[in-house]
Amino acid sequence: MFDRGSWLQARAAGRDLLLSTLDLREVVTPTPVSPLPGRPRGIAGVVIHQGEFLPVLSWGDLPGCEVGTGTPVALAVMRLRLGIPLDRLVGTLDLGPEAWRETPEDDPWRPWVDAVGRVGERDLPRLDLDRLITLLRQFRGGR
Repeated sequence: MFDRGSWLQARAAGRDLLLSTLDLREVVTPTPVSPLPGRPRGIAGVVIHQGEFLPVLSWGDLPGCEVGTGTPVALAVMRLRLGIPLDRLVGTLDLGPEAWRETPEDDPWRPWVDAVGRVGERDLPRLDLDRLITLLRQFRGGR
């Protein structure tokens, strides 16, 4: 279940987290987000990226997330065409199967986090892009 891999450690929504480098297309400098009329829950708006509209995640719409007060320092462009604003980039690291464990039951991020990885003395949530997209689709269905 927990394979070896490379991870981008970043901070967003008040917590450090891990993004799989396999899920990343690239990390870019953020541009202003254009809000959408009647925007869907979970999406802050769109940016133009490589000539196409890219939806940008709204962390504040997800349970347990803090809304950032500052401007994100980076935008992670994910393979499933979603931009994820990041408040800080920490770096990349490799973690083996021994570093992973199940996400605690009481973690409010559990709907889109599939595991936590041990980094030093801390357990960092691992964002599961497929789960996150599923959650965003559920939000859209509930409108």
